[in-house]
Amino acid sequence: MVTNPMDYVEEMGKAGASGFTFHVEVAKENWQELVRKIKSAGMRSGVALKPGTPVEEVYPLVEGESPVEMVLVMTVEPGFGGQKFMPTMMDKVRTLRDKYPTLDIEVDGGLGPSTIEAAAAAGANCIVAGSSVFGAPEPGDVISLLRASVEKAQQHTT
Repeated sequence: MVTNPMDYVEEMGKAGASGFTFHVEVAKENWQELVRKIKSAGMRSGVALKPGTPVEEVYPLVEGESPVEMVLVMTVEPGFGGQKFMPTMMDKVRTLRDKYPTLDIEVDGGLGPSTIEAAAAAGANCIVAGSSVFGAPEPGDVISLLRASVEKAQQHTT
């Protein structure tokens, strides 16, 4: 998480990034300008919210004139790997999925073989997994399991 996301958009675009996700908590005053800048740099825009932030904070960004394409629900406090998954954050995922059926909803934090089912069933279709993948003896096996869980959940909702 950075405190001045506007300062990084141009450089990330030049470096070839395909997407740019910023935290709603640090962009309340200028999110519309930030989203326009992200899109004009050729990147997909996303917004993240920390566990303590109400899900309603992102509604204007999803429904705005230039909406974000993805919402990232943090399932741990940002900044430290290896934290425990917060299952109560799945309420935010379910709320977003019910309100925005086609929105990309990403979850980040504590995701792995024992927590992926809850995230996928709640409606997450994009998964960030660090420690569970990179700490595994066979990272490819973990990635395959995570992907299969999300694909299975999507089949049940379509």
